[in-house]
Amino acid sequence: MQWTAVVPVKSLPEAKSRLLPPDDPTRPELALSFLQDVLVALHGAHAVSDVIVVTDDDRVRGIVAATAARWLPESPHRGLNPAAAFGAAQVPPVSPVAIIAGDLPCLTPACIDLVLALAQEHRQSFVSDAQGIGTTMLMDRAAGTSSPAFGERSRARHAQIGYVDLGLDSDVDTRRLLARARRDVDTQVDLWDARRIGVGPATEAVLSGRVPG
Repeated sequence: MQWTAVVPVKSLPEAKSRLLPPDDPTRPELALSFLQDVLVALHGAHAVSDVIVVTDDDRVRGIVAATAARWLPESPHRGLNPAAAFGAAQVPPVSPVAIIAGDLPCLTPACIDLVLALAQEHRQSFVSDAQGIGTTMLMDRAAGTSSPAFGERSRARHAQIGYVDLGLDSDVDTRRLLARARRDVDTQVDLWDARRIGVGPATEAVLSGRVPG
């Protein structure tokens, strides 16, 4: 089964407001690097045939233009869930779609392929975040049924409307790989944990003081 990945992305000046102070120049660079590592992982995954990034940010659009991903404007679909739903609506209704958070710097192609293999077993499924409160990935085997409800306590909302939380009964090795899909980054503690797990090269470059041009 081949999936289309949809990645909704906030404007960089608005992104990661809890990670660093608003005037810290590293904050937008980190947000951009997280996305770059997500895109590299998605393009390397065997189960992903197409990637759509929904954003109004010009820098993000420039990054997307240098990859095989497609760009769609967020406006007038402002906000994470409207943008995600708009992206999913571009996929044929009977084709599978995965909505992926753009702040998962630990993702690898193997991790994505594992998640999507598990998702094949369910009509609708998701990956909850490391805290067990939010959602990092939302999968529908038919894009026409996609109902993104990201945000505060989205794990409970997605479960309530019928999505299955993946990997809860997995073996140790599977859970270890899935930890890469669960580790979104909103705070300094999250960032420390992501680096412990292992981040992608773009994020590591920013953290090492080598901000990409």
